[in-house]
Amino acid sequence: MEELLENEAFCVGVAVGLDLYQRKIIAAHGKGKPLLINGELYYLQSGKERLEMAIDKICK
Repeated sequence: MEELLENEAFCVGVAVGLDLYQRKIIAAHGKGKPLLINGELYYLQSGKERLEMAIDKICK
């Protein structure tokens, strides 16, 4: 029973952590700002933007 409770607590912790990161990503996207995680900058791109970059890279 104790192991089951530990597993449940772990799963709840993971779900809460994922929710926090999801909120952080959505907030950054809404403000049009980069996402900063552990000092690393991440930018969100649409599929169209990513495709344009790939085509530009191939055509160079």
